[in-house]
Amino acid sequence: MVWAGKNRKTVIVLGAGATRGAFHHVLVNGKRLKAPLNGDFFSIADTFARARSAKSTSQGLSRLRAVFRSELAIKGMPTMEEAFSLLYVSKDFPEIYRAGRGRPRAAGTRREIKDFMDLVIGTLTAISKNATPTLYDELVHLLSNGDTIVTLNYDTLLDSALAKAGWDPTAGYCISGSVSKFRWKLRRSELNSSYRGVKLLKLHGSLNWFARGSYDKLTKVFDSKPTRIADPARVSEMKGFIRQIVPPIYGKFFGHKHWQQIWTTAYKELLKAEMIVVIGCSLVDTDFHLRALFGRVAVRRRSKGQGIPYGIFVDRTQVRRKWLRLFGSSVTHRYHFPRFEKFMHAAKLEGGRR
Repeated sequence: MVWAGKNRKTVIVLGAGATRGAFHHVLVNGKRLKAPLNGDFFSIADTFARARSAKSTSQGLSRLRAVFRSELAIKGMPTMEEAFSLLYVSKDFPEIYRAGRGRPRAAGTRREIKDFMDLVIGTLTAISKNATPTLYDELVHLLSNGDTIVTLNYDTLLDSALAKAGWDPTAGYCISGSVSKFRWKLRRSELNSSYRGVKLLKLHGSLNWFARGSYDKLTKVFDSKPTRIADPARVSEMKGFIRQIVPPIYGKFFGHKHWQQIWTTAYKELLKAEMIVVIGCSLVDTDFHLRALFGRVAVRRRSKGQGIPYGIFVDRTQVRRKWLRLFGSSVTHRYHFPRFEKFMHAAKLEGGRR
């Protein structure tokens, strides 16, 4: 990416705030649907349930509300991460966490986990299907060969934007294995060599990655690699498969070398970056893997006397300060933008100064 008059090897880090800022809203059956954040997920999910008008969706949301109110004694609705962590822990103690006097469920299962995952997948699929164009479409055209995008998001808006520009997902995802796993119509003649070295590293998985298994055994998400990678335009499920997205849970245990490869690649690219751009990533205190990753990058670069020449931080002031505390004096030139839109305006001006 070009910045300060020069093309610089760049790593862009995207969080949920990036997708929230990439478009205003989509219309689903007349309802305005925004990209959810950790804190307002259930408010967005409620809009999605009303827009979809499907009995199964509204019933699932009602069951979740009942669990949080009666079993877990939570006032209001929890954050996305709190909700899933509570559900995941409570599944193992049916004698403690139960709705009434009826027969207790089997330990290790609970229907509301699938309700939660259905809401996440349904909401993000509706957004990925209907949000176009977005700021991701503009961002893609500023990338240079060798740039890397590290994203924590499940949605496929960026994937689609890259593919439209001629990016090859069979190489760009950095996923091991044969290209036969791709259920994605790729026309080799439409690939653009300018994007040959662009990596999209999805540290928490993707809506269009599928692994064999069911949501009754979520360990399959952590202990497997994707065996099917679908075109982002696909919205239907695959029988016998689950979407390989890492649930928003405090304790994550990435057991398969698939995950190790993606996270290690992100680490190596961050060590080599001349410029790091962070957009809408709030660096949640309980995301221990992410904090450890960036903390390790900062320590390693300082120990080798390799500071980060350029750092761009796009978010509200409180979040930007968090990132600056983490990187400290490692960043030589710092730029701050409150919104994705403001950063894109500045980046497009810089891109014209080659």
